[in-house]
Amino acid sequence: MESQGSGDNPLRTERRLFLGQSSLAAGGLAVGAFALPEILEAQRQAVAQGRKSAPARQVIVVFLQGGLSHLDSWDLKPQAPAEYRGEFQPISTSVPGFEICEHMPRLAQRANRFNVLRSVYHGTPSHEAAIHWTLTGYDYPNANVTTKNRNIKPSMGSIISKSLPANRAGLPAYVCVPDRGQLGDRVRYAAATYLGIAHDPFESGPLPVNASAPFVIPPNLSLSSGTDVRRFDRRLDLLRGLDQLPRAIDASGAMAGVDEFNRQAIEMLAHDATRNAFDLSRESVTARLRYGNSSFAQRLVLARRLAEAGVNFTLVNFSNNQDWDTHTDNFKRMKQDRLPELDQAVSALLDDLDERGLLETTLVAVFGEFGRTPKVNASAGRDHWSNVFSVMLTGGGLKRGQVIGTSSPNGENPQSRPVHFNEILATMYHQLGVSTDRVFLDQSGRPVPVLDGGVPIPELL
Repeated sequence: MESQGSGDNPLRTERRLFLGQSSLAAGGLAVGAFALPEILEAQRQAVAQGRKSAPARQVIVVFLQGGLSHLDSWDLKPQAPAEYRGEFQPISTSVPGFEICEHMPRLAQRANRFNVLRSVYHGTPSHEAAIHWTLTGYDYPNANVTTKNRNIKPSMGSIISKSLPANRAGLPAYVCVPDRGQLGDRVRYAAATYLGIAHDPFESGPLPVNASAPFVIPPNLSLSSGTDVRRFDRRLDLLRGLDQLPRAIDASGAMAGVDEFNRQAIEMLAHDATRNAFDLSRESVTARLRYGNSSFAQRLVLARRLAEAGVNFTLVNFSNNQDWDTHTDNFKRMKQDRLPELDQAVSALLDDLDERGLLETTLVAVFGEFGRTPKVNASAGRDHWSNVFSVMLTGGGLKRGQVIGTSSPNGENPQSRPVHFNEILATMYHQLGVSTDRVFLDQSGRPVPVLDGGVPIPELL
């Protein structure tokens, strides 16, 4: 899609020259190549050791695909000229001196339980490249809906699936609610790529349209009529016996990935806990109404159930297509639907996690792929803007009740404490016990680090 808003970002960061710093650089290739298996195994053991002391066990990312306007949510500018400040008024919160939009009153009351970073930025105002960046930590120049519509680096959920042991046998480590697609499924940047299909996300499928509508268990959690788990397992054993030769000559390891994928599938089918975690009908209508009476609200009810069951990483698409892409009628759309739905659902999620003793071990992040232009356009909308935007982050052992960074008076650029988006991801990885310097081998056998730069945010730790 055509990029809008800012062009060159003056805050664009330099890429880390990982290969130039590693033992696989020119001159050390032979030694590094022989040592690589040992290096990778040592890293795997380090992750397992770090996991024991990591405060976060689960992650819920509420992804506002399309791009939330920071100036109409977390970072209002009441003193700016009319063409910048927009129509909404700020209200006080439970954090002294911190004000947010009047259409988020529930979150205002709970501001002492989360953090808002108001000076976040990255380098692209393109939907496709920015979505890839926020889900993987890597830029994807010229990403588009036709020729570059699949991610080239693993998504964060897939890296977590690969790096960390499952919290509970039989559960998928990584779930997308309701599916893994973005931009109306024209791009899919939430996959595992070279980590293998075993670390692709499990999709919940469509959720009820309101709090009283029935929920249908995902079809891939049910066996066909007349097939029990033992029979299914015998079929898989037969399949393995028939294709030992392909496995023996498969240097890429793809077959091993298929084996792991099949093992996980059998575990999910064999465990009632898996079906129970996805079964939204086990929630009372009253409990579901607490989050709201929309399909988006039901997605967060399911996300809480999955975190409670032990799913490591849940990505919630809080958008059906580009619902936050408010080029036209920004204020009407935000006031009538977007902000009230987000306010109620996220507030209920925080309350529910806290009441169940889960917030301390569950990271919750709320963000879109970028912000919106500070200046209102001729259609009463705001366009794409990646120079500065806001992110909400809480739980998982983080300090809470902080507002980090400021944007300039008209909300155009970071003014104090600039935070590159990769610092958000680095903080999340840190709380989970995953080193961002860990490397995985891509399709060509080249080592690629988990994250393309970025360090944890010390104020949150």
